[in-house]
Amino acid sequence: MRRVLFICAFTCITYGIQAQLGGRSTYQFLNSIGSARVAGQGSNAIANTAEDLNFALYNPSLLREEMSGQFSFSAVDYVSDIGFLDLAYARHFDSVGTFFAHLQYFSYGEFDRANVIGIRQGTFSANDMAMNFGYAYHLDSTWSFGATMKFINSVYDTYNSWGLAWDAGITYQIPARRIAMALVMRNAGFQADPYSDTRESLPFELQFGISNRFEHMPLRWQITLEQLETFDLRYRDPNQFTVNQFTGEVEENFPSIWNNLLRHVVIGFEFAPSESFNIQFGYNFRKREELNLATRRTVAGFSVGGGIKIYKFYLHYSRNMYHIAGSANQISLRTNFTSFKSKGKDRKAKAE
Repeated sequence: MRRVLFICAFTCITYGIQAQLGGRSTYQFLNSIGSARVAGQGSNAIANTAEDLNFALYNPSLLREEMSGQFSFSAVDYVSDIGFLDLAYARHFDSVGTFFAHLQYFSYGEFDRANVIGIRQGTFSANDMAMNFGYAYHLDSTWSFGATMKFINSVYDTYNSWGLAWDAGITYQIPARRIAMALVMRNAGFQADPYSDTRESLPFELQFGISNRFEHMPLRWQITLEQLETFDLRYRDPNQFTVNQFTGEVEENFPSIWNNLLRHVVIGFEFAPSESFNIQFGYNFRKREELNLATRRTVAGFSVGGGIKIYKFYLHYSRNMYHIAGSANQISLRTNFTSFKSKGKDRKAKAE
């Protein structure tokens, strides 16, 4: 088993050597999180073992039999006219395993079309879509493995592109101590049909997460290390400089090595005193460094959320603070179709 894990980890790392961050790869929408419950915990919760299908969408090894019949719908209201819809359904088959189907759809609204001299010639639209299929296999109560295949389509006016990607995850749990550790490879794949003549790379990423739920407190903490395939996440900001008051020379304020290490870290908490109620809090250091303003304090990088159960439905809401110019409001609705079927069977049995 250790040899298998080593091979998987080595393959992930060697594949990700050529990975680049935002703006240097295509299909960036694949990194967007639709689930409000996940987004409320820093938009990265790959080691949360709660019985919620939304966690398995971003780490397929978290998928298990108890999630069979779960259906999830998420809607995200971004800035301007950008909208994001997310649908998922899970099903378990005896002696085969557990599967899920997951649809991601981004709509960027309408844009004005103009020629080279600025004369308007109507409008055009742009959208991204991915149809994902996931599978998980549990070796025992501690080890689980999962994979997701993604079929990608992107349409920007007359430009059309198709791609194929896959995720892979390994989760190790210590049930007695309520500890979970996960290793996830995301968006490994290729652009089958590019927008033009040049093929672009996909936003490959390697993540590691650990979480623990306290024994005598309904609180789960988690730490996720993201972008492990790229060590240095810093960049030179031309606006970050100081002028030496003695020499008059301009000194660049390049982030320190400790700042770079923290850019890999996402911290999340979930307080769940009962199955019917929970609260989330998250902090993403890299997002705060990239989106914060030097002239004033902001709440960039922070996220909050909460969920409540109403009858047989779980309603979740979260708010992600990206920038002073706008934040993302996310709503998710989850239920289990098997709970309605079992109720109908009980009524029929009583009638007989």
